[in-house]
Order: sequence, then C-alpha cells, then structure tokens
Amino acid sequence: MSSLKNVWIVSSVLIVVLFLFFIYPRLESFGNMPAVFQWVFRVLVFIAILSFTIFILVELKNWHSRCLVLERVEESKKSTADSDSEDMRGLGLSLKIDPEKNYKEVTKQISKIVQSSLMAQTAFIYLFNESESHYTLQGFHSSIDVELAEQFIAEGSLFGEYHLSAQSINYNASELDEEKLIYYKVIPKVGSLMIIPIRMSKGQFVGFLGLDSVDKEAWGEEDLELASSFTNMFSISVWQIDVIDRQKNHIKFFQDVNKLNVSLSLGVEQLDFYKVAANLSRKFFDFDKLTIAILKNEQEKELVIEYIDGYEADYGIGHQVTVMGGLWENLIIKGQPVMVSDYDESDIEFRFQPGDKESFPFRSCLGIPLMVGRKRFGGLLLESFSTGNFLPEVAETLIFFGKNLSEMINRMNIYQSMKDLAMIDGLTGICNHRAFKERLQVEIDRCRRYGSTLTLFILDLDKFKRINDTYGHLYGDFVLKKISNIIRGSVRTVDTVARYGGEEFAVILINSDKKGCFNTAERIRSNIQSFLFEKDGMSERMTISIGMSEYPADGDDLQAIIANADMAMYQSKRDGGNKVVMYNPELES
Repeated sequence: MSSLKNVWIVSSVLIVVLFLFFIYPRLESFGNMPAVFQWVFRVLVFIAILSFTIFILVELKNWHSRCLVLERVEESKKSTADSDSEDMRGLGLSLKIDPEKNYKEVTKQISKIVQSSLMAQTAFIYLFNESESHYTLQGFHSSIDVELAEQFIAEGSLFGEYHLSAQSINYNASELDEEKLIYYKVIPKVGSLMIIPIRMSKGQFVGFLGLDSVDKEAWGEEDLELASSFTNMFSISVWQIDVIDRQKNHIKFFQDVNKLNVSLSLGVEQLDFYKVAANLSRKFFDFDKLTIAILKNEQEKELVIEYIDGYEADYGIGHQVTVMGGLWENLIIKGQPVMVSDYDESDIEFRFQPGDKESFPFRSCLGIPLMVGRKRFGGLLLESFSTGNFLPEVAETLIFFGKNLSEMINRMNIYQSMKDLAMIDGLTGICNHRAFKERLQVEIDRCRRYGSTLTLFILDLDKFKRINDTYGHLYGDFVLKKISNIIRGSVRTVDTVARYGGEEFAVILINSDKKGCFNTAERIRSNIQSFLFEKDGMSERMTISIGMSEYPADGDDLQAIIANADMAMYQSKRDGGNKVVMYNPELES
C-alpha cells in the first residue's frame, strides 16, 4: 500500500509540473522545445494520469473489501450474541454482565473515587476470611508509587480483633506505628489512617475500606460519615453483583436440569442416572453427603437407600431407613421439605436409625420428598458437616430439582415396568421366550470376553397334553405355575429360568459345565416327580425330560447351544422320559 501512495504522490507532482509547462498559456518556452522533448513530456503526463487512475481504483477496491469485512464481523458478533442468549430467552432472561469483571470494576472505581474525594494518599479495600483469620486485597488506588500486600494475617496487628467490634476509626500521626500499616509491603510516609468497616446484609462484617494521608490530621467526623457512605455503596454494588451471579448460576442449573430431562434415555441403568443427577447437584449445591432413598414397600413404609454421593463412613446403598419418628417422617409421611440448621439444637430424634445423630459428624441438612402428583415414593437428602449450611433460597431450588428428578425416575420406572411386562411370562411369572434368548446371548458374549462357560437346560413335561384333555386348561395352568416354582427353587438366584413355550422350560446356568450341573438337573427331575399336584379335588404326578448342552464345548453360538440341548431333551423323550441327557455328538447319528 505504501508503494501505491508513493506512486500517487509522484504522479501528482508530475501532473502539476507538466501542467505548468505545457498547459499554462503564459509559458512560451514550450513552443521552442524539440518535438522529441515534447513527446517525452506527453508520455510522462500519460503515465502520471494512468498511475493516479490505478491508485484510485485500487483504493476503491480496498475500501469495498474493508466494508465487506466489517459487515461480516458485525454479523459474526450478532450471531454470537444470539447464540449466547438463545437458551436464556426461553426463561425470559438475557444477562450479558460478567459478575467477576463487574466486581473488579466496581472495586477499582470506588477506590479511585474515595481516594480523590477525601484527598487521600492511598485508598484500599480488604475482605476478611474468618476461618483463616486473614485479609485479602480487593483493589486500591494511590497517588504515589506503592505496593500493597495481596494478603496479610490479622492476628497480632490492629486488625486482629477488628472484626469483632467493626467500628469506624480515625488515627492521627501520634497513634500510628508499623503494626497498623501492615497492609504496605514498604511503608511510605503516613500521617493519618482511616478504617471503615464494610458490612453486608444483616450487618455481617466482611472487610474494611482504608485510607491514609501524609497529613497528620487529615480527616474529621464528617469525613468518617462520607467514607461510610462509600462502604454502603460498595456493599450495595457487591450485593447486586452477587444477585446477578446467583441468577446466572440458577439459569445455568435450570438449563442443565432441562438438558438432563430432555436427553434422558429411558433404558439407562438407574445407578448411572443417579450418578449423573449427583454430579449435577454438586455444581450447584454445597453438601458433604447426598442420599437418595426409595420406598420398597409402601404399606409398611420400608425405605431403602438406593444411592449415596460423598461421605462413605455412614449408611450406604442397601441400608434400610426407619421412617417413623425420625428425619424422614416429614419427607415420606407428610410430604414436606426438611431444613435443619443444627442437628444438636433440633427436635429431630435421628437421621436414619435411632441414636445415630451423635455417631456421625453431620450438623445440618436439607431434604425434599420425591413424589409424582401426591404419591410419595422416596426422598433426597443433602447433609453438611457445618451448621446453617443451607439457606431458604437453596431449598426452593432443590424443590425444583426434586420435582424434575421425581418425574424422570417415574418415567424410568414406568419404562422398566413395561419392559418387564414384555419380558415376563404372564402365567408363570418367569422370563418369556424373548427374554430367555436375549439373556442367553448376553451370557454367551460374557463367556467369550472372559473365557468362562455356561450350561443350558431344555425341559419338557412328559405327556402334558393329557392333563389339559382330562382336567381342563385351568388345572393345566396350575401345573405349569407349580413346575416353574419348583425349577426356580432348585437353581441358584443368579441362574435364569424361562418358559420356552407351551409346556417347555429353559434354564441358563452361568459359570458352570455340564458335569457340574448334572446333579442340579437331577434335583429338578426328582423334585417334579415326587410332587403331588393337587387342586379342587384333582391330583396328578408329573415327570419331565431334560436335555443339557454346554458353551463353548457343544457349540459356539446361541442357535447351536439351543439346538443341541433340544436334541438331548428329545433323546430323553425317546428313552421314555423322566430322564436327564447330556448332549454328545453321537446323538446326531
């Protein structure tokens, strides 16, 4: 670009010079010049005009390009702003204030105004950390080149017990010493010092505003009042910033809850869902332990802990909770939130079990019922080691969270009930054919991963048709129910029992081989043979044929395992029934 400007300058000079030589009428010397000289000057004029024209065109093009760039930048800013506030618009709010940045600016401006208004040498703001007994610098403004300590210990100085009285103080030169000027790294000349306490709502002391001057008696009583008005201004500003900050946190929390609600997969494992909910809770609530307990028996009010997050040396998952007489009574029986500032000063008899208040370090809690409509099915409890940890506004937010959590848990339970109905045989209450095949495939995949084995039983009642023909289908259904109970009672709880179809049953025995399971199959056969099926004056005895196959010894996939167990069962039938047969390749010949 600079070279083009040079061209433009040279061209302009040439045009002016040539204009004076060739066009201005009073110059007659041009007519006496040789023709060659005249042509050279004409060429130079042409070059100058052409260069100037090119420069103008290039400048116009660059100007157009800059306009396009600015247009795109403005569109990008507008798009970013729209994107940032899109979620908030749904709540009717659009906050563009950065609380941290705003706080720093407020602190800086108030320090500057105070220093100027009261003609101070240095004005500074420190906030107090009571738990660690130190003050932390928030901001300062000075007319001289000084360094203030970012932090100083209160104990052993003027400020050691200042937070207890928190009164405005005005020191003159005779009262000043180094321990009063502890906030300086290198102490300059100071003749007066003014300290004004900063209080928030309900008179809570949070820090102080300080001013010093080289004058020995810089300020009077009216100056203390003026400085106090500045601390009030600071308190109000910080309170407003804090409100905005909390609003932003609330909005972010509501957005996260909404995302969880919308994105919840109905098929998610309940434990995984509780983990996500607990992680979300930690972003907003301050607690040392979170407990979710669910009613397992509504009539007997049997409450069981289903999830905990935080402190583990306490009641855990699976522990029962005594409802009546304790903290959970309000949640489950009355359906009311519970907020306790101090367990020791409350009339709550116990937390989970009688006599446990003194056994654990918890001091305060906030709990809400989990309910759909008016039906209460559990509760959520937050506990803290500190007294007074939970405020009323936090309770309101937790209630909102609890309502959403309740709806999500209810949806998951409904889905699980529907899934169970689709996977459970309506007559016998055991897995149906579809559930059996899904479970078998899952167990085969597990065996492949870990190199383990499983055994499959296929069982078929002998001569069951005569039962329906002789006694009717109601008695036949009675027999099938009893058979399923006998089979379930003869195997481990980790094994899967299913109704394969009609009078056929199947059992999946994990981590076992055929030889190890033979006695289990014999026990099932014997228990059925010895049972007398009695109902409404009708009685019969039944026998059953059982075929066994093993994965992976008798097949490497689901179809092969089922087919070979089925083949062994039919061999039992051919042998007269009431027999256990293990698959072997000779059965195929």
